[in-house]
Amino acid sequence: MKKFACLAAASAALLLAAGSASAREFADIYTDCGLGALIAPNNGAVAAVTNVTWDLGTTAISSNASSADSCKGGKPKTAAFIFQQYAQIEKDLAQGQGKHLAALMNIAGCEADAAQTLRANFAGSVASPSYATQTRYERAEVLFNQVQQSTCQAS
Repeated sequence: MKKFACLAAASAALLLAAGSASAREFADIYTDCGLGALIAPNNGAVAAVTNVTWDLGTTAISSNASSADSCKGGKPKTAAFIFQQYAQIEKDLAQGQGKHLAALMNIAGCEADAAQTLRANFAGSVASPSYATQTRYERAEVLFNQVQQSTCQAS
């Protein structure tokens, strides 16, 4: 019970700090920031429930207070989407089109023609001898970096 009270007090302190650090609405903090936004970037309700369930929202509040720009959407949502949908994005990149590739371009703020450049860069990664031994996380990270290096406007 003592730990819960301490956690609640810390949450309240972070909430007060967040209020002065950003004009973001409280509900937006719970859907756009923290663990919830990384786990469920396209589902605000799941993101909010995850943030509240996991740690009473302290990661959401602290990420908003310390790095508000990082939880406005863009990069965290792009990274989460790539990791969650990697196999489907990989197939779409191989084909040069598809709904997952289109969604990636949309989430990352890319023009549709950027997909062809991304496809060429991704083909180079797949052709690399190290690709076969990379983990899913490592492959997703490479693709995320390629998206960020392209002409996309994710922020």
